[in-house]
Amino acid sequence: MRDTRLPWGLGDRLDSRLGWRLRRYASPLQPLGWLAAGVPPSRIGYGPGPLTAARRRRHARAAAGKPVRLCLLEGPVRGTRFSPVTAFWVNERSRLVHAVVDEPEGADVLWVHTQDPVAPEVRPALERMLARARPGAPVLNPLGAYDAYHRAGTFARLRDAGVSVPDPEPRAGDLVVVKGPGQTSAKELVPYRPPLAPGHRAFAYVDARGPDGLHRRYRTFHLLGTVHPGDVVSSSAWEVGLGTLEGHEPTYVMTDEEEEQVRRVGEVLGLDWFCVDHVRRAGDGRPFVTDVNVYPTAVVGERVDAQLGARGRWHFLDTAERMGVPEQHGSFWPRFDEAFARLLGLDPAPTGTAGATA
Repeated sequence: MRDTRLPWGLGDRLDSRLGWRLRRYASPLQPLGWLAAGVPPSRIGYGPGPLTAARRRRHARAAAGKPVRLCLLEGPVRGTRFSPVTAFWVNERSRLVHAVVDEPEGADVLWVHTQDPVAPEVRPALERMLARARPGAPVLNPLGAYDAYHRAGTFARLRDAGVSVPDPEPRAGDLVVVKGPGQTSAKELVPYRPPLAPGHRAFAYVDARGPDGLHRRYRTFHLLGTVHPGDVVSSSAWEVGLGTLEGHEPTYVMTDEEEEQVRRVGEVLGLDWFCVDHVRRAGDGRPFVTDVNVYPTAVVGERVDAQLGARGRWHFLDTAERMGVPEQHGSFWPRFDEAFARLLGLDPAPTGTAGATA
């Protein structure tokens, strides 16, 4: 989880196997370079090195004043680990909750916070950690529900429960989105021609172009019944994503229908924490849920940090506040504390101290 941007064109010069190895070994020194270059500490987020270590020591001292111990369970995943980043920002921002990773003993709340779907080699480790937890401690995103979105028939279940989703049972000739097996497989927009190849799925295409001709993807987060609007990305391409990005808004005003749709997704799938991607259909603006992410990426894109002159890694739910954009329900972290207070029957008033990273 290091910031890969380098000054003076060094990024291009070090774009090689040897260059990336040098970056890895030098990454703990990178924050010192930013400080030496005049970047204030308030603009440096999470990353390897002494600045993050000092903040973690402050988090440990503040833990005694926070009544809720939250354990994020990630296990021995391959590749990038997001739980340390999430725990860092919980400890920076929350006045109620202190977060640790893979230390279930004594935790008041457990949160399965691992890659989705859960890898076969990771699941036994998570089960062992859950068995070590305090009896009766609530578990967010329990393992039994974690992979719910990937199961066959999920879109049909959501549709039958009143969630607006693209038709999961298209007819031959309908314009559909075909997705191959695996979470990162490519999507195609084609006329429906059954039968599909094994592992492929097809859903009716929802035209989500606005009056300006751009397609928009809206992202909304859910935590313990609290629904919080995220960002909006727009593109001239039908599949809106970072590769075709033409516009980005750090937040949006969601409708009552959109809020209810997201809450209903959680009820149907048995999930406490997730984000929903949805579109607004051309013509009537009706929301259609197109994706459910049980394990959203914990960090914002470099495009936002570049605008703010920031370095390191920052939590995505801080983006609007960092950019000075008003949010429909205010900032996320007070709502985070209120959600955990409701869960445990605590006074939602602040009791601990949060960090000062801006």
